[in-house]
Amino acid sequence: MKRPTPLLALTALMLAPLMAGPASAAAEARPNVLFIIADDASRHFGEAYGCSWVKTPNIDRLAKQGLVFDNAYTPTSKCAPSRAAILTGRNPWQLEDAANHQPYFPAKFMAFSEALAKAGIACGAAGKTWGPGEAKRADGSPRDFALVGNGVVSDREPGVALSAFLKSRAPGQPFFYWFGSHYPHRGYKLDSGLAAGKKPADIDRVPAYWPDNDAVRRDMLDYAIEVEAYDAQIGALLAALEQSGEAKNTLVIVTSDHGMPFPRVKGHTYDDAHHIPFIVAWPGRVGQPGGRVAELISFIDLAPTFLELFALNGTAQGMAPITGRSFTDLLRGQTKADRGFVIVGRERNDVLARPGSPAGLGYPTRAIRAGSFFYVQNFAPDRWPCGNPELGLKDTDASPSKTLMTERGASDPFWQHAYGKRPAEQLFDLSKDPDCVTNLAGQPAYAANLSVLQAQLMSELTRQEDPRALGRGDTFDQYPSPRVGGTGEQPNRKAKKKAQP
Repeated sequence: MKRPTPLLALTALMLAPLMAGPASAAAEARPNVLFIIADDASRHFGEAYGCSWVKTPNIDRLAKQGLVFDNAYTPTSKCAPSRAAILTGRNPWQLEDAANHQPYFPAKFMAFSEALAKAGIACGAAGKTWGPGEAKRADGSPRDFALVGNGVVSDREPGVALSAFLKSRAPGQPFFYWFGSHYPHRGYKLDSGLAAGKKPADIDRVPAYWPDNDAVRRDMLDYAIEVEAYDAQIGALLAALEQSGEAKNTLVIVTSDHGMPFPRVKGHTYDDAHHIPFIVAWPGRVGQPGGRVAELISFIDLAPTFLELFALNGTAQGMAPITGRSFTDLLRGQTKADRGFVIVGRERNDVLARPGSPAGLGYPTRAIRAGSFFYVQNFAPDRWPCGNPELGLKDTDASPSKTLMTERGASDPFWQHAYGKRPAEQLFDLSKDPDCVTNLAGQPAYAANLSVLQAQLMSELTRQEDPRALGRGDTFDQYPSPRVGGTGEQPNRKAKKKAQP
């Protein structure tokens, strides 16, 4: 199951319609792209993913018109490094400082959006693109990754912002537009789900790593309200797109940067943290409408896909070599590449979660999903995965569920699931244990599976020149963060409603 060489050249078959005529005809054949990304949503997109307690009519409509990807993954489950992987087509551990959350983004790594803008594609955005952290150009000036918002940085009026952007571009100019919602990032209005008429009994299943009680279910219902607000934003975007007359030539992608902001999900290395919703619609251009795609894809595959759709070579534009592979074949109902596995992992999430470096030590992991197995290698099992308890378990967002599980104490199995130290190796069979609560590592019956996956993981990480695999992983712990002052203290900040992670 060795991954093939990353796709840097354009696929002749995919570009045949573009190259059939003169250059102007090729330009006209380029599609537009509307990329819509949630902040902290798991696979609870209504009917598309069989979730009855979250109502998402706009997403459901897109799913019926396009394709639902059942096995899409982010390479890391925190906002900044996940979005860095989208922008560059490289895994976080290939991005130096940007492997961490709340980092300085290295100026040396060009984003696909910057390559598009350089080639004359109109690029725009509203809401959250990359962050939290600090991104600057080599000359020290602020960097927006060419995702210019035309003065609109809020996601509060998505349709208005998109309409303004579309009117500002040259007539017929192809576009790429990124809409970054703040939903369903915390905080939530307590019991907003109950106030909206939802009932705890509506939830068909609580993951096995949380206690199944009223408090957790009510927290889940509040989260559902936030996902439904995201769906309403999508409705406004689609209406603006239809009104513009560009809908028929626009590829629409709806996804989320990583799993929900609950204990043991966001920021962790389990399937629910990395396994994301991913829906694509493109009138008359995708495979069977209403179809489902079982193949594994990663966020690092987005950049090469966008570049191919716009008939561009990222390396020629100045991008670093891309690790991901275009999935335009899957959009057209074909399967050309070997997609037998995906690699995920993490380095430092929130700052000052563990002592040991100016910004705090991280919790380094790498994992591989292949077939039904999910293998995790924890490189520092002596560290607390959620951050030191005495420092507030900072790698889990504040929530009623976090408070509940924290108060249960370290002797409680749910406390251990959420915050307890983890062994050096973990192996889970997702076909039997989708919640990853039964560690099969150490069981003789699975020794061969573990050995194969461990070797495959390290071989691939070595090929990608991951410092962690090459014995230089401590460099990630030493990278500074703009969130930490010279004294090692986090700067004072005024509290903001819906603060970014």
